[in-house]
Amino acid sequence: MNQRAPLLPVLQLGLSTMNVCSRHVYCLPLALVVLSMFPLAGFAQDEPDSASDTQKSESVTVTGVLEAIVAHELTPDGEQIDAWVLKRILPHGSTVKKGDPVVWFNTESAEKKLKAAETELRLAKLALEDDEFKHRQFLSAQRLDQEAAARAMKKARQDHDHFVQIDRPRMTRTAKYNIESSIASLENAQEELHQLEQMYKEDDLTEESEEIVLKRAKRAVESAEYRLEGTKIASEQMLKRGIAEQAAQQAESLARAELTHQQTVRDLASARQKREIEMAKARAAFQEQEKKLEELRAERQRAVINSPINGVVLHGKLTRGRISEKASVLGADSKLTAEQVIATIVDTTKLQVRVDLAETNLSRLQVGQNGSVSVAAVPAFAGSGVVKSVSRVPYAGTKYDCVVALKKSKQAGLLMPTMTCTLEFANDETSKDDDAK
Repeated sequence: MNQRAPLLPVLQLGLSTMNVCSRHVYCLPLALVVLSMFPLAGFAQDEPDSASDTQKSESVTVTGVLEAIVAHELTPDGEQIDAWVLKRILPHGSTVKKGDPVVWFNTESAEKKLKAAETELRLAKLALEDDEFKHRQFLSAQRLDQEAAARAMKKARQDHDHFVQIDRPRMTRTAKYNIESSIASLENAQEELHQLEQMYKEDDLTEESEEIVLKRAKRAVESAEYRLEGTKIASEQMLKRGIAEQAAQQAESLARAELTHQQTVRDLASARQKREIEMAKARAAFQEQEKKLEELRAERQRAVINSPINGVVLHGKLTRGRISEKASVLGADSKLTAEQVIATIVDTTKLQVRVDLAETNLSRLQVGQNGSVSVAAVPAFAGSGVVKSVSRVPYAGTKYDCVVALKKSKQAGLLMPTMTCTLEFANDETSKDDDAK
């Protein structure tokens, strides 16, 4: 901001005072005093507006590590074999081509596990065959049970219909016929007695003979009367209660037969469904066991891991392009886990710089910003790079991820992944001037 403008009225006042008081000597000191009040304010040089201008004028220097853009981690490929034993591995830093063997495993443990799995599968197959046979027997027995239940239900209906259509009308007619027959028997006995009495009056038989015959005829009449009375009672009971009770029993028998049939059908269906579920479960378990055996055989065939690309072998896992601080101790008979990274194959022809950016430098680097790159391990290399990405969320603590793409350089072939490097970025204006040049 220009600080001279506010001082013009003061200067004008001082000059006018000098002009007015030029005739008087005592006015000159007053004008000099006015001018001396702001001797530097009116002619001072402009200062920087803020600390941000100073910050812009300074360059940013950060450190990073060379990282392979294309890298493949080698791990034991399999889930069935949980105990991997290393037999051999190429030395750290070996150069390989695509398809070259890198890692060899000891197959003794895998062979034992494979044989055990094959034995278990044979036993499981025999058990499944037994279950299948029992299942077929069960289905055959179920068909017989269903047929028996159907026959029982059919017989109950036939018995009920036979009682309703034949037995009950016949029982009614029989009761009535028994009464009529008893009445006829009584009438016959009475008629016979009457005829004897008439005949004895006309015949010359002795009185003793007459008494015997008549006595017998009277007893026959009495017997017929007694039988008639009993027949009436029995027939009435049959008509009133016996037939009704048998009809109720037949209806109850039919209802119970229907319930039994329904329960039998339901039980058979439920048992069949349960058996089908159990068999499906057994078949699925056997198929899963077969699948595991096939996977185990396939894993056994992968006892050697080949390199998927052309590159360099680095033992262990790389973290953000950096190798572990501890040297790898992998060697013969080393035991590994299924998820352990044995080695990393890196492509040395395609590199970038991975930077752990401090929070203080987060606002000073922007995507597209150019900078110089120097590698301590290769003093002859003098390259440049451009900021490819800057994360706005820290990956750990106050560290932010930053990726710098390397520009093509003739000395790029001297570089190797995991080498540390120094990057220097000028301010935005200098960077723009450099791009323009």
